[in-house]
Amino acid sequence: MLMNLVKIKWLDAMSDDNTWQDLAELKNQQLRPVETVGWILIEDSDKVVTISSYDDESKTGSGGVVIPTNCITEIQYLEGGKIEQHKNGGLYEKYSKESPINTIQD
Repeated sequence: MLMNLVKIKWLDAMSDDNTWQDLAELKNQQLRPVETVGWILIEDSDKVVTISSYDDESKTGSGGVVIPTNCITEIQYLEGGKIEQHKNGGLYEKYSKESPINTIQD
């Protein structure tokens, strides 16, 4: 599985707290700036889907966030760049921009 490690800055929708509020206050509500860090699972013209955790054995992920592309203000590729993991006799190899192969051992 090949994924990019990123920090995404984006604008999230804002809603009231479901109480009665003055209309002037409601008119002044703004989009909320948010930052998400994770691996890009999928990226297309409509959305970017990130995950914060991945289990290679069960091929499952967690911490998923779906971000509409029109809400994204910046994508920063984090140090280490693309991460590709291969199971190799209990060892995992990590490929990055800085070094071709770093072997991670238990």
